[in-house]
Amino acid sequence: MELLQGLNEKQKEAVLQTEGPVMAIAGAGSGKTSVLTKRIAYLIFEKNVHPGNILAITFTNKAANEMKERVRHALGINTYDMWISTFHSMGARILRDHIERLGYKRNFQIIDDDDTQQLVKSLMKKRNIDTKLFSPKIVRNLVLKMKFDEDFIHSVEAPYNEIVARIYKAYQAYLFDSNLLDFEDLLLLTIRLLQQEEDVRAYYNDKFRYVLVDEFQDTNNVQYELIKLLVNDDHNIFIVGDEDQSIYAFRGANIENIRKFKKDYPEHYLVLLEQNYRSTNTILDAANHIIINNTARIPKKLFSTKGKGEPITHYKGVTARDEVEYVAQTVQNMVHRGYEYNDFAILYRANSTSRMFEDVFLQKQIPYRIFGNTSFFKRKEIKDFTAYLRFILNNDDAFSFLRVIAVPRRGIGAVSIEKITTYAAEKGLAFSDALRLCHEYLGTSVANKLDAFMAIIRDFRTQLDELPFDDFVDYVLEKSGYIDMLKTDDKGDVRYENLMEFKTILAENNEIYGDLTKEEMLTFILEDIALKSEESKEDVENGVTLLTLHSAKGLEFRVVFIVALEMGMFPLARTFGDRFEFEEERRLMYVGVTRAKEKLFLTNADMRQTYGETVRNPDSKFLEEIPQELMTKEGYSVAIRRSTNVNDVYRKPELKRQILKKRQSLLDSDNVNDIKKGDKITHDKFGDGIVVSVAGEHCIIAFSVEHGVKKLLKDHPAIKKRK
Repeated sequence: MELLQGLNEKQKEAVLQTEGPVMAIAGAGSGKTSVLTKRIAYLIFEKNVHPGNILAITFTNKAANEMKERVRHALGINTYDMWISTFHSMGARILRDHIERLGYKRNFQIIDDDDTQQLVKSLMKKRNIDTKLFSPKIVRNLVLKMKFDEDFIHSVEAPYNEIVARIYKAYQAYLFDSNLLDFEDLLLLTIRLLQQEEDVRAYYNDKFRYVLVDEFQDTNNVQYELIKLLVNDDHNIFIVGDEDQSIYAFRGANIENIRKFKKDYPEHYLVLLEQNYRSTNTILDAANHIIINNTARIPKKLFSTKGKGEPITHYKGVTARDEVEYVAQTVQNMVHRGYEYNDFAILYRANSTSRMFEDVFLQKQIPYRIFGNTSFFKRKEIKDFTAYLRFILNNDDAFSFLRVIAVPRRGIGAVSIEKITTYAAEKGLAFSDALRLCHEYLGTSVANKLDAFMAIIRDFRTQLDELPFDDFVDYVLEKSGYIDMLKTDDKGDVRYENLMEFKTILAENNEIYGDLTKEEMLTFILEDIALKSEESKEDVENGVTLLTLHSAKGLEFRVVFIVALEMGMFPLARTFGDRFEFEEERRLMYVGVTRAKEKLFLTNADMRQTYGETVRNPDSKFLEEIPQELMTKEGYSVAIRRSTNVNDVYRKPELKRQILKKRQSLLDSDNVNDIKKGDKITHDKFGDGIVVSVAGEHCIIAFSVEHGVKKLLKDHPAIKKRK
């Protein structure tokens, strides 16, 4: 019974209840992986079950390998051949032995998502379907949905419905004739095999005496059906899940599968794993009070033996910039008290939120990493758009031309571009002149396309002077064809949000450099972004982790900041009228709160720039759901409590200054360098200037026309701040 050492009573109960259907509802941080692995070890060591008679299904290869390693360590046996795998790996293994029953050959090959994309595109071209007019990516996605339900075609709008119906038949026939399987086939063909071939199903029902499924709340309908087919009449199925952490509906996860399980196995045994090994009780009490507002859930209440812990801090800034500055200063102060940068995580609902944090962290030299994503300044759509802006300002920028001519593609390929650059070099021409004079080397068709593109660029330069910045961003994105291109991109919505954040960048700079021309301001902004892109690093060993709430699942940190907690930001505005979607937002909040081990900060702002417009959103409903006795309040929120009307703060500038001054005195006491964007400075050699941007150790300063724009060390003794 050494296997049970270290387990609490409920965990032991989950391990020892080996017969019949068992549902373990495992709260966040409750040690579910230990329960799963020790249950497998217990079945083998104490119940004498052969390892080949146990099937354990996880969602990732990493989780499967970890489980195998833990079982190997506990029992000292070779786990290589054990059936501990993902759904897709399990399907591939079953099909490898029996797929001939379905007419395929055993030596089938598996194609990935990129392969399926190329195949669909090829099939469209063979049938003379214009791949520029009809997106192969959209067609591919619809074809894959048809694999699960052929009646889905009736919900597809014209003209895609006819195209998808044709390509679907051709796609399926090509896979079969070529003995190829896509990832969907690994599940769907396994289900068909088990349904059609009774002896094959009987073989696996006899083989898998015990079935275990991890992260059950993340299963979709097809995976649920596959599990049911594999479980034999003994119903020895053990599921571990937590409907309170079901946050992947957008990937097809069906939270109703836990309720289906209860209906399909009414004799199930329920175990609640409520003891949390990660967080303090203050953090867990907050999580419990939030999630209890969701309906139709299995009630549970997380608790810990780690004591009460520190209260949760709610900070409300006057502006979003104030919120970000507070987070940065708090991190710096806690690092000075002994924390490591790796101890901190900043969680947000939308990817675009990272931009302002990166901006301030670079200025304050706080190392950071973007988990599961790329730095805002290095994201493809931002680099694409800044290339457009650079080329609009300077038609001699050949590097930017090479990027923008291909996003979206305009029928001007690598050979034609090589001819243009060669022509410029041979004739000793500026690139803009080469673009104008090289037509005879390109051919009529390419020359016409180039003329059309340059006409668009000239129009953009005209509109820069005439349109407000917000409208100019929209105009460039629409007239360039970039918006239409995003419609065919799987990440199009996220990329669009990031591009809209560019409006906020312009609005912020307009407040500081409003007396400059648009061209001058845009030049400074592009310099600023280039500098920040250079300063941001992807491989920081010790840095604050910036990540979305979806990416945070499964992770934990000593200190967590959940930011932008306002209605419309988190929860998202589009979820307000939909109970199902709003409850998923609440589960996201629950996941975020339970990532914190020692200290939790909840932050927001009274007003923020969103897509270039100033908005004032109410506090997130999730803040209201946390008992006030669990929280302390700082910043602007303290002033609000003392005021009868939130607008009083704006009617009384002195009150606003006092709030900011008090916050600064508390948090900025050890700030060595106070040079920041917008400051007026004087330089011993170059004279008076204005700080355009600050990133890391460097700053960009605009001096008089005589000296121009300089990139300098911000701490250089020659630079002094002007009053």
